[in-house]
Amino acid sequence: MKYPHRKLYSLKRKMHFCIWLKALFFSLAAAGILALLISVLSLFTVIPFVQIKLLYILAAGASLSVIAAVILTPRKKDVLIAADSLGLNERVITAWYLMNDTSPVAELQRRDMAAAVDAIDLKREFKADIRYRFLLAAAVLFCLAYAVSLFPGRVWRQTRLREALITEMKKQEKNIEEKLNEQKEKHPELTEEQLKELEEALERLKDEFKKAKTEEDALKALAQMENKMKELQSANPLKDISALIDAFSASPLTSGLADALSEDDKNLLEQELAKLMSDIEQEGNMKELAEILEKVLENMPAGSMFAESVQELAMSAASEGSDASDVARSISEIIENIGEAAENGQSFAQASGEIGNASRAARRAISSIDKSLAQAGGSQGGTRSAENGQGNQSGEGSGGSKGQGSKGQGSGSGQGAGEGSTSEDAGYNEGDEPGGGRAPGQRKEKEYERIYVPERLGGEGNESTLPGNKLESGSSTFTDAEGAPVQKGAMIPYRDVLTEYRQQAVQTMERQEIPAGLKTLIRDYFSSLE
Repeated sequence: MKYPHRKLYSLKRKMHFCIWLKALFFSLAAAGILALLISVLSLFTVIPFVQIKLLYILAAGASLSVIAAVILTPRKKDVLIAADSLGLNERVITAWYLMNDTSPVAELQRRDMAAAVDAIDLKREFKADIRYRFLLAAAVLFCLAYAVSLFPGRVWRQTRLREALITEMKKQEKNIEEKLNEQKEKHPELTEEQLKELEEALERLKDEFKKAKTEEDALKALAQMENKMKELQSANPLKDISALIDAFSASPLTSGLADALSEDDKNLLEQELAKLMSDIEQEGNMKELAEILEKVLENMPAGSMFAESVQELAMSAASEGSDASDVARSISEIIENIGEAAENGQSFAQASGEIGNASRAARRAISSIDKSLAQAGGSQGGTRSAENGQGNQSGEGSGGSKGQGSKGQGSGSGQGAGEGSTSEDAGYNEGDEPGGGRAPGQRKEKEYERIYVPERLGGEGNESTLPGNKLESGSSTFTDAEGAPVQKGAMIPYRDVLTEYRQQAVQTMERQEIPAGLKTLIRDYFSSLE
């Protein structure tokens, strides 16, 4: 039923707009509370890109208000009551009830209502009770949430690492996908099976990246991608042809196909396929063909790109009601695809190699994330370690039992060398009194601390002793360690080598058969070092 006056439509729009504003302000206030909670939680839990998530929450609040406005459309009765409340003294609601009444009294009432409505501006006179304090609260909450997100919390470094990892994974995923598209354009002769293998490998990498939470997960996914490309690069379609020939030649039903494949005679192959189609229509031959295809599948090399097609064909042949012409056509397509793959094997190997190189470059890029963050966070500690290493080199042995310097300076020399010990332990004791060499068998903790932090590895560890006698002669000198990147005796922050050790462990676990429990133990070990 229509409104009794056209001006009521403008009043309805004004009321609808006010409803949306109320819903918007309330939704933004609720979103502000949620944003503040998320921001505070990010100080104690790893939540990557929390500031971007705050924007998402803000957008979600605004979207929720639009949905609420669509649902909360003002009802007709509410519009009529709102109009009468503006001084019309129930003229509008009465005219609406008498709309179908054709009596003179009803007509007079409608005219009176129209005159009264025309005399006022309903849209301007209507004042909605909009609570702007919700909007103010939303603004304060979002500003506070943003400010809290800027504070470095307990998991600040882990969060930065996760953000850098996600950014780098997206970048490298895009690079590998671009490399795949580039190889498609460069080698248009690649078969559908070959392209399918490359695309499936990329999709698996994307899925693993989505699930990756740590650097180890990303490196494992890239290692799998790289190994898959190496496997495809070394694939030889001629072995698939040999598997077909061996399985076909073992049965009279398909021996003709084996001869045609051996002689590479296309005309003979077409004749044998036509003969096979007529033979498998006879009862029992289709089942025998399914068994032959199972043998073909067993003879195919591991990782063959045609194994899935052969398996599907074997299942189709084994099922009841399979069509002989469809089975023969599928066999022909498989043979044709294998032949094409053998012809452009070099192109496929080149494409797989290029994608493998891109995966290797991505692995190097991702493995450097943790190291760069560790260097930025541990530069201060590394400086202190370097100063300690330099300060401990102020003494020099001179062949007598005299020490130069003083105890306060921490310099001096101790003479003597224990038998059976290395030249590194030959009497030099950092920071000891002059002439005060180390007793035989004393634990050398400084050597242990050059890479790792002992207290993070579970305590003091086990002491090791070596038999020997302290002599009254000898000297100590420093030499460059062979093959080492730093001077022998210098301290190396363990974070500088943690990434390399962890990457090597992940690659080793990927290559070798290691129990799942041991893999978990290794991951926990490296996690404890962070």
